[in-house]
Amino acid sequence: MRVLELCLSPDLGGLELYALRAAEALGASGPTVMAVAPDGLLRPRAEGLGLAARLVARPRIPLAPGAVRALAGLLDEVRPEIVHVHWARDLPLAVAARGLSRSRPRIVHTRQMAITRPKRDPYHAAVYRRLDLILAITRRLAADLRRFLPPECAGRIRTLYYGVPAPQGLNRASVRRAVRARLGVPAEAFLVGLFGRIEAFKGQHLLVEAVESLRAQGRAVHGLIVGRAMEPGYLEDLRRRVAAAGLDVHFLDFVEDPQRYMAACDCVALTTVEETFGLVLPEAMRVGVAVVGSDRGGVPEIIDDGETGLLFRSGDAASLAAAIARLHDDPGLRSRLAAAGKAKADRMFDEAAHFRALRGILAGLVSAGSAR
Repeated sequence: MRVLELCLSPDLGGLELYALRAAEALGASGPTVMAVAPDGLLRPRAEGLGLAARLVARPRIPLAPGAVRALAGLLDEVRPEIVHVHWARDLPLAVAARGLSRSRPRIVHTRQMAITRPKRDPYHAAVYRRLDLILAITRRLAADLRRFLPPECAGRIRTLYYGVPAPQGLNRASVRRAVRARLGVPAEAFLVGLFGRIEAFKGQHLLVEAVESLRAQGRAVHGLIVGRAMEPGYLEDLRRRVAAAGLDVHFLDFVEDPQRYMAACDCVALTTVEETFGLVLPEAMRVGVAVVGSDRGGVPEIIDDGETGLLFRSGDAASLAAAIARLHDDPGLRSRLAAAGKAKADRMFDEAAHFRALRGILAGLVSAGSAR
């Protein structure tokens, strides 16, 4: 099965890293090419991994003729049976390029971002009706897609949860000591981690407010905020607030091995206003760390409140502080939630199982097309 992984996004976040992992996983069992933008942050990652990366200039407008011809030429050269599209903005380009190409690959879109309004106008309808399969990463997202896309797309929408890798060779006790020593966090301190791009929508300020509130209540809670600053001014505001209040909140830039830092935490929080999935949650769960997440988007499909983690009211720092306080005050509850969360994540969000399922789905699509 020949696959072209298409992701011309300029950024490097969960969506782009998933495209990279998909190219690696599918490439292990069949010819796979990855199309990336020359100026995108994904390009050096793909080339560094030795993937068959081909450069396609990101068009300034979706159907720029030069970009359509370039991608059509790549399709004619590679002759993929599947074009796997990750960034929604690449969909019109993929559909138009297939129309010009001599090859007729199936177009599959893994939808990772929320859809909040109808896509039934003539332009969007023409694009989405030409997709062979849409994979939604949560049931909530699949329901929203059926609600907002043209009715004839409903039968081509499936749910396939993300998968995350199991931590390899991670001795949590020794890693906890090493990471805390590096950060200057006392061994006995209660540490809450928050991992993700630093921007207001991700809600890092809620953790700062919660730590401040918990300290006022007599709970010595430390915070760890890890991620690339997408809004530098927002990061500076966070730092100023932490310094002014004298809080024990530590900041780190993007790290390659987040599960190592999660292992040093007593709990990991996800504070995004509304996260489509929340990849950091199953990552932390597989490490064996208790998790807290906002109660909107796809998070309630990952966290069964009170069973595999705790939910708090989205955007509400007091609700977040109350959830953290429960875990701080009750080590038994924290241990039970962590164990149940790990069992669920190992069962439902395993990366190897995810890519086996993806490979089977794509192969089935190719077989169905061949039988026509």
